[in-house]
Amino acid sequence: MDKKETNTLMHYGTTDAQIEDWKLLWGKDQVMKCELPLDDNGDAFLGAVLKAPDRKVLGEFEKWSDKNPDKAKEIMINGCFLTRKDEVKANAGLFAGAFDACAQLIPIRRAILKN
Repeated sequence: MDKKETNTLMHYGTTDAQIEDWKLLWGKDQVMKCELPLDDNGDAFLGAVLKAPDRKVLGEFEKWSDKNPDKAKEIMINGCFLTRKDEVKANAGLFAGAFDACAQLIPIRRAILKN
């Protein structure tokens, strides 16, 4: 057996092979590993894999962001996190960190305005 076949679950909640499959499916720059602090000191981390939000996820997030911010954040986490979603949603600190990770992946390009 080669190394990939015997690869066990990593601390990101999945295998390297699965992460590579997701990168092929959605694009290499769309799938990221992240580490969320489990405590205020940053001594321990929870690893997870997420993908950049697509238009549908962003649209739903924006629809709820003024009316119900918690629901909007949950939509973003549900749409972006590929692993460890339940663990993240069960802990307030992880939830906040997870939303921050999702927000960093929002694809924003700066326009150049000309007169």
